[in-house]
Order: sequence, then C-alpha cells, then structure tokens
Amino acid sequence: MRLSRRTWLTCLALYLIGQIFFLINIGFPAKQNFDEFHYVPAAKSFLELKESRNYEHPPLAKELMAVSIGVFGDNPLGWRFISTVFGSITLVGMYLWGLAVFGNQAGALLVASLTMVNQLLYVQSRIGMLDTFMMAFLSLAAAGFCAFWKSELDARVQRKLLLVTGICLGLATSCKWFAVIPWVGFLGLIALIRLFQSWNTRFAGVDSPKSPLNRDHNHNDGPEEFYSPALWQNLSLRDFIIYLGIVPCAAYFATFLPFLFFTKADGNGTFEILDLFKMQYRMWDGQMRVVTPHPYGSLWHQWPLMNRPIWYAFDKEGDTKQWVRGVVLLGNPWIMWGGLLALLYSFWEWVKTRSRSAFLILAFYGMFMFSWPFVPRKLSFYYYYYPAGMTLSLAMTQVLQCWNNPAHLRHWRIAAATMLLIAFVLFVYFFPILSGELIPSDSFRKWMWMRRWI
Repeated sequence: MRLSRRTWLTCLALYLIGQIFFLINIGFPAKQNFDEFHYVPAAKSFLELKESRNYEHPPLAKELMAVSIGVFGDNPLGWRFISTVFGSITLVGMYLWGLAVFGNQAGALLVASLTMVNQLLYVQSRIGMLDTFMMAFLSLAAAGFCAFWKSELDARVQRKLLLVTGICLGLATSCKWFAVIPWVGFLGLIALIRLFQSWNTRFAGVDSPKSPLNRDHNHNDGPEEFYSPALWQNLSLRDFIIYLGIVPCAAYFATFLPFLFFTKADGNGTFEILDLFKMQYRMWDGQMRVVTPHPYGSLWHQWPLMNRPIWYAFDKEGDTKQWVRGVVLLGNPWIMWGGLLALLYSFWEWVKTRSRSAFLILAFYGMFMFSWPFVPRKLSFYYYYYPAGMTLSLAMTQVLQCWNNPAHLRHWRIAAATMLLIAFVLFVYFFPILSGELIPSDSFRKWMWMRRWI
C-alpha cells in the first residue's frame, strides 16, 4: 500500500513542526533531568567504546543518545536533541496510525493534532529517556499493523506491512523490553482471528446468521468492519513466523553488535557473540533487582486518573531562590480524562457494530495498560502510562467518526475544532510547568489541581 504524495508531505510537515516546537527552550533544565542521570552517563560510555553501568536495559536508545552527544557535546542540547527527533517521529507515527485506523486524512490529522497537545508527548520529547525512543518505533509498528488489518490488500502489500511492523517491533524492544507486550499482543490478535475464521468455517458457516461475527452493519463502513472471513487468507504460517518472529529478533540483536567493539565494564577484554546472549539474562536479573521504593513510584491503576504525576525537575534560581524552573510529566486533563469516556464509547461502538477502528483502539489500549498487573517489575512510575496515553487521541477521534462523512461534515468540523480547542487551551495553561519556564517559586501551586500532584 503506497502512501500518497499528500501523505508524505503531511508527514514531513508534522515532523518539522514537532522538531521546531520541541527544541524551543531545550536548554532547561540546565542540568541532567530525572532519569537522564542514568542514561546520559551510559551514552557517554558508549562514545568511549566502554560498557555502561546501566546494563538492565537494551542499548539502542542509549546508542542514539551517544550519537547526539557526539555531535552536539556533553550539554543539554546533546543530551536531548535526539529525543526531540524521535518525539517528532512519534507525532508522524500517530498520524500514520490514525490514517491506518480511520482510513481518512481528517481523522488522522485530528489524531496528530490531539497528540501534539497531549503533554505526555511534549515532555517525553524533551528528556533523554528510553520511553521516547520506544514509543516512536511502537507508533510506526502500530500503524503498520493496523494498515495490515484489511482484507482487500493483496499478499505482497501485506508482507511489506508485516516487514515494517516486525522491524519496528524489534527496534522498539531494543530500546525497552516493554515493547515485547505489543509484539506478543499482535501475535495473539492474529491467532484469535485465525481461530474465529476456523470456527466460522467449521461450525457456523460464513453466511450463517448464527455466527456471532456476522452482524447487521448499519454504518455502511465497508472496510471498517472489524472482521472479514477473507482477512489474511493469502498468508501462510511461514509468513507470520518470518515477519513477526525472525525479523523482529534480527532487528533486536543487530543493535547489540556494537558491543563487539566495547571494552567490558570490568576491563576484562571485549565482548564476544556468546556474551550478547548472556547479556539478556543479565538484563532480566537487573530488572528484578529494582525494588527500592521511590517517592514518585505509583501503581498502574492510578495512572488513568493522573493520581501521581512526576516532577522531572524542580530547580530553584535567584539569590533568594525566588524563582523556579519546573518540568512535570502530567497528561492533558481533557485528553486523559475525556479519553477514558471515549474508550467506553469505543467499547459500545464495537459491541453495537463490530467497528474495526473501535476494536483496534481498545486492543491497543488494553495491551499497553492492562499488561502492567502481570509485569514482574516491582517498581513503576506514571511515565509507564505513556504508550497507553497516546492511544487516547485515537479514542477521542473515534467518538466523532459517525459524523465524518459528507452528510455531516459541518458537524464533524465544529466538534473536532471544539475538542481540539479545549485541549489546546489546557496545554497553553500548563505550558510553563511543562517547559521549564521561569516562574515565581510559590506560583506552581496554582497548577496543582490535586494534592498528590505536588
């Protein structure tokens, strides 16, 4: 499936807008910010061809940060420039994801616009943390997978989309292991659809009114239908093994190859191929050892309601400390809370019409959110909600899809503009404590709507 010239130009425009916007005031905080204390030294070690002490995470994000520091120096721009690049790529990925889910430019642009003022994207695009890079690859993988979820595509196009999806999944996993969740989720969804196809053929019959998958569709969506008996019929098990098994694994392990030129942390020579496999267990062991409580630690069920956001920085300035530059990771309340209602609407829409777009939105939010009770890591933070929070832009756009047609275009434009305007006003309101603006020391409290936000 080729992208049109208009789509390519839109991607370029979104990237440039994001890149310029994220770079404004990038020098603040002037010192290393939150988890940059872990990852900046790790990136500098890679520049020296030495193993870093931050061994509990895969290397790709730190390798990319090393390139940025090598180009711009050991300073705030060097630490964060590459994050602005991948934050901008995430914005493009969300646009392509919206295009794959909704199948029209208007819906995709609304997704991108809501994402731009989501606040989670803005803050994560201006700090040297692994999740920024992981989400860029995940958004592209999600776009590829959702574009692949169409029965009218021929096998050649489907294989190309699976190839892109597989590469991006492998690269996302090589930034942070959480990307294994959607990787396994994609395989599970494919297996589920294959099971439905088999069940339909064996017991109910494709055209049987008894089939729970054969519903009366009143919304005239055509390809919007969540399930088709023809879906992926031209692909074999071998295709899925190659593109969602071998390809992601190859992309993942390729990012470890630079270690063959690194000196081990203990100074005992360089790495060998076998060491790269041993490193996987070492990373797992390192993750299991992170058990020390943190003042900003939180539990997964607190994240959707923003009960415990994180102050990444709170630096006092002035002779009497009368000024402060703060950066708080806090989602846009309109999108974070309104998005939860939009998810409920999406569930109702899927139950009622078997909407493909509603199903995909719910599936992705479920992967990103409800996997956390089963993740064995003992310590968690609000920024783990970042991928799930991104899907809320899709959910809010889903609410307006019933009007996204020529007969109701005026209503759609008014509703979309209103939705975006509210989100934009709140983004501007919170901007001083998202961007490290210089504000009076005590004034930050006016943005603290809840006591636990302090």
